[in-house]
Amino acid sequence: MVKFLGVIDKINFKICLVAMWACFFLMCMTTIHAVLRKFTSFGGFTDNVDITNLTMILIVFCGLAFMESERGHVRVNVFVDKFPIGSRRVVQAIMYFITTIILFIMFYAVVKNIGPMMHSGAATTALHIPNWPFAIILSVGVFFYALTALLHAIGFCGKPPEEKKEGIGEIDVTNQL
Repeated sequence: MVKFLGVIDKINFKICLVAMWACFFLMCMTTIHAVLRKFTSFGGFTDNVDITNLTMILIVFCGLAFMESERGHVRVNVFVDKFPIGSRRVVQAIMYFITTIILFIMFYAVVKNIGPMMHSGAATTALHIPNWPFAIILSVGVFFYALTALLHAIGFCGKPPEEKKEGIGEIDVTNQL
């Protein structure tokens, strides 16, 4: 299970690279657009809103799976931290399972709409960029986010990791901060 989660984490990082490049592209495009608008009569890019919206889809949905791999999302642990460790693990597992169910429903809905999007020719209004490739990328990001959340939920159901005790020669740096 740990090896499989490691493989999924590597895939999530590769997907996150798409988000990073999309963010870099969006920053460059926004900068060029602002400079052109300010210093030339050209006025910038035509309908950069379409490109911005599609790029934001890439940034958000390709970054979600990596965020879950790194457990980088914000959690409110004020309530959960009051429980003993066993109960805390159960509550966290339940929360991960609920998250997983919602994400797989979202994945199903997006995948179900890819075909009709392709056949209807849905595209952006100004630049006529087709929407279906972005729906495919969105579904891949949501699938790996759901799979990672499921593996984390299963991890909470298993044997808890043994707590490391301070031994001879070890320094507890948490109390020194």
